[in-house]
Amino acid sequence: MSRTIELIAGLVLLGIGVLVLASEPLIDFVRGLGIGDDVLRWWPIVIIGLSLFFLVPSFVGRQHPRLRAGMAIPGAMLAGVGAALLYTSLTDRWSAWSYLWSVLPFSFGLGMYAAGWIADAPAFKWIGSGIAVGGVVAYLVFATAFGGEAFRVVAAIGIIALGLALTIGGLADRLSRKSPAA
Repeated sequence: MSRTIELIAGLVLLGIGVLVLASEPLIDFVRGLGIGDDVLRWWPIVIIGLSLFFLVPSFVGRQHPRLRAGMAIPGAMLAGVGAALLYTSLTDRWSAWSYLWSVLPFSFGLGMYAAGWIADAPAFKWIGSGIAVGGVVAYLVFATAFGGEAFRVVAAIGIIALGLALTIGGLADRLSRKSPAA
């Protein structure tokens, strides 16, 4: 089964590489079809969609938990980067990347935490939560220095996401423990 996933991942990466190389002629072709810039601003949806290639099997797959756990990390990173790119593309606030880069360590940390939860690896949960907190702290520092109104909204969403991840992980750990027989 892992060879099949490896083959599919390789084909997806090849496809992405070809798309990147052909991006200018492809955009000209799409504009020639009458599709406007308002629709083209939604291009990061493709990256978010690619994240589902990793996230869905990691949470609902029948493979070994360690294989599924390994898919959660790139899935979380693609979802985080895709969401940040979608925000900047729709709002045309590309200068926000002066602090939105912190979505990378945050997403990586969430992915590691999810991997630890899936594979029942407490060390991954601790390391992942530490990296995610570091990403949030970096975001808060750099958004305070370079951000504006977007800082408040994205910071709140990031903090809520981290809180949800830690709460769900803590509850899942407590619920999975069996009470001793009396």
